[in-house]
Amino acid sequence: IASTHYRPSNVAQQLAKNETRIIGVSVVDITNPFTSTLLSGIYDTCGKAGYSVVFTNANSDAYAELDNIHKLRQQDVAGLIIHPTDPDNPIFKILTNDNVVFVDRQSAVPVIDTVVTDNFLAARAFVSDMSASGYEELYFATWPIDNVSTRRLRYQGFQAATGCKDDSHLLIVDPGQPSDTLTKQLASIMQASRQKRTGFFTMNAKVLIHLLAILQNLGYSYPQDFGIGTYEDLDWMSILHPGVSSIRQDSFQLGVTAVETLLEKLSRPKNTPLLREPRLLELPTIFMKRDSY
Repeated sequence: IASTHYRPSNVAQQLAKNETRIIGVSVVDITNPFTSTLLSGIYDTCGKAGYSVVFTNANSDAYAELDNIHKLRQQDVAGLIIHPTDPDNPIFKILTNDNVVFVDRQSAVPVIDTVVTDNFLAARAFVSDMSASGYEELYFATWPIDNVSTRRLRYQGFQAATGCKDDSHLLIVDPGQPSDTLTKQLASIMQASRQKRTGFFTMNAKVLIHLLAILQNLGYSYPQDFGIGTYEDLDWMSILHPGVSSIRQDSFQLGVTAVETLLEKLSRPKNTPLLREPRLLELPTIFMKRDSY
């Protein structure tokens, strides 16, 4: 042993005991700042519980996501934590609630335990505050909503706060398309804003950056010409001048809670069914009021 520098194999030991202390994780987009903090919460909590982690990245592709899940299951992982591209996708029928947790995005009818933030309530409260601050025309800027629950619920919160029942105040930011159409929309909105105070609420930080870049190129700046706020709080938002008002979601705690929820299920005796309905766990957010509106 000394001469060959032998070290026991954890994988072999787990196979001998017929148990695997590995958690498989699939995320939508590893380049998103939200994702890196989420993964940190998952990794730290798994490590403290004696579990290893295997991460995979779907790159916003449902087929890549399915392939990742198949590969993780072939490794006989103890459980899965999935940040799904579309939680309502039929591909998830291959999974059960016994050893899987969804995080951040929720299905229309929960079939898997899911950990999210209070998207609807937080957006409604934030936009209501913008309206109470004197902004008469408010717009919601987002990636294409499609069937992504975080985008849909934040938009519904916006609609509840403004009373806007149609999509006349919805701005779609599509990173895969030229921004000419959006630029024309914003130019028209800002021209009309001479009569009314105008504000924008963006669904996340990446959309915020995209929107601000176009408005600055058009010669406008906040808060003189428009008000701005966003869901998602990143460090640089507080050091901008003026700082950007935002909704802070605890991405790290999302990861922690996802692992704790999964480990609770894995702790039951083998071959014992999970005798409860799938749960939706909503974590609170914090309103970070600064001077952007």
